[in-house]
This record gives sequence, C-alpha cells and structure tokens, in this order.
Amino acid sequence: MGVRVTIRGIASSAALILAGSALAHHSVSTNYLTYEDDPVVLVGTITEVEIRNPHSLITLDVVDDGGVTVEWLAEWSDGNALRRRAVDVDLLKVGEEVTIHARRHRRIEHVVFIRDVVLADGTVVRDCGAGIYRGDEYFATCDEAEAVQGEKDPFILVP
Repeated sequence: MGVRVTIRGIASSAALILAGSALAHHSVSTNYLTYEDDPVVLVGTITEVEIRNPHSLITLDVVDDGGVTVEWLAEWSDGNALRRRAVDVDLLKVGEEVTIHARRHRRIEHVVFIRDVVLADGTVVRDCGAGIYRGDEYFATCDEAEAVQGEKDPFILVP
C-alpha cells in the first residue's frame, strides 16, 4: 500500500509541475505588442543565429542614437516550422548587417518578435507560411496580405 501511495504522490507532483510549465509558456500576442501599436525597426549586425525549438533567436548589436551599442534579442518561430515553411534561414549570417521589423516585448527591454529580416542586398526573409494577421484581419499568405494592404503597411516589403 505504501508503494502505491508513493507512486500516486510522485505522479500527482509531476502533473502539477507539467501544468505549471504549460501555463508559463504564453503566446506571441500575450508577450508582444502588435505591429500596429508599437512597430520596431532595428538596423544592426547579427552576432548569433539559433534556429531551434521551441523558439529561434537572432541576437544583434544595434547602435542607438547616442552611439552606444545595445544588444537586442529577436525571437522567432520554432526551427521546425521555419524549415517546414521553407524560410531561407541559411541567409542569416553572423557579422551581416540586417534590418529587422518586429513587435516589441510588453515587459522586457531590447526583446522583440521578428516579422521579417531584410538583408543588406534587399532580400526579405520572413515566415508567413502559416498565415498572418494584420490587426483583426487574417491572410493565408504574405502575398495575399500585400495585395490587400499594399503601401498602407510599412512592414510589408517587396524586394
């Protein structure tokens, strides 16, 4: 009987721990402001690229208006989704200067969620394979969003 009680206690504890972990992981809309509310445009040099799960990360050095270099962390979709959607992540190289259009984190300074990355040659690297939202409107692809919004949206870039 003592063994059953111990096993049940361990199982219950594990379930509570896992439930807490699930609640700690929030959606992009919970952690980041919308593009429309507070768009961020970062021009900087990539110092690290991590295409991985559960979230991909790009770290870059950005020189602010005062000439001070500030490290920014740019979060992105998981590595599996980026590869499945044929996002050309291999174009993102350490040492390259890029422009990142992103949404600002609600609570953490110098952290953003990537909308797209523009390379020095104008190539746009973005993840729209699962559809995208512009405010309350949903578009199945980036092309569909561009056709509807065109120049009204400064973050939709056409090379």
